[in-house]
Amino acid sequence: MLTEEQFIDFKCPYCGESVSFPQESAGFAQACPNCTESLIVPDDDREVGGQIPLPIRTARLVIRRLAAADWRDLLELMADEEFFHYQDGVPLEEEGVLRWLESDAHVKLTTPDQTLYLGIEVQDTNKLIGYLSLNFTDPQRFQVTFSIGLHRTFQRQGFGREAVDALLGFCFEALRLHRVAAWCDTRNAAARRLLEKVGLRCEAEFVKNWWLHGEWTNSVWYAVLDEEYRQAEDTPPPG
Repeated sequence: MLTEEQFIDFKCPYCGESVSFPQESAGFAQACPNCTESLIVPDDDREVGGQIPLPIRTARLVIRRLAAADWRDLLELMADEEFFHYQDGVPLEEEGVLRWLESDAHVKLTTPDQTLYLGIEVQDTNKLIGYLSLNFTDPQRFQVTFSIGLHRTFQRQGFGREAVDALLGFCFEALRLHRVAAWCDTRNAAARRLLEKVGLRCEAEFVKNWWLHGEWTNSVWYAVLDEEYRQAEDTPPPG
């Protein structure tokens, strides 16, 4: 319900308490001031706000929050030295993975200056084969960067594209974001192909701007805007 002060009054879908947000927040994710859970501010006359639509199911995958029980699958992924060939970091042991999961349990979509991790699980086996990360880059929470980490055993099977397609739908359809971007090491041909296949356009290459494993490397940036995403969705496939 819209009040005279141009605020939307409704109930939190998690704690049930009454909350109020400015009209310009309609349709966007915000943190409940009572329970701090992330919710979607209604853009109609609904009395209850929307829940963040997670998990996401695709043809073969479930995109969901990480859980404590994921530690074995994550350890298998993060212990692989090859996994860090084109990215920062070093292989993690069990203790490091457990600390990560413990810390991640307290992060919500709207937690300021924190990375939201989403696990990539295969439906048929319930195995976690990788993760997606999501970072807001502006105070208004209209723009994000993302990355994907996928176990090499499950690469080149379309899982990466399926997961990123789902993430883009989540960003633009559920969260109504303005812009989604990603970057990778210029030498990472597989990552570049993936970003291009899901519809991101190459915006720029930065020369020797990233210190990685003892050397300066180049990074290439990709992005897609809301209007570009929707135009591609409305365009029928060739033939």
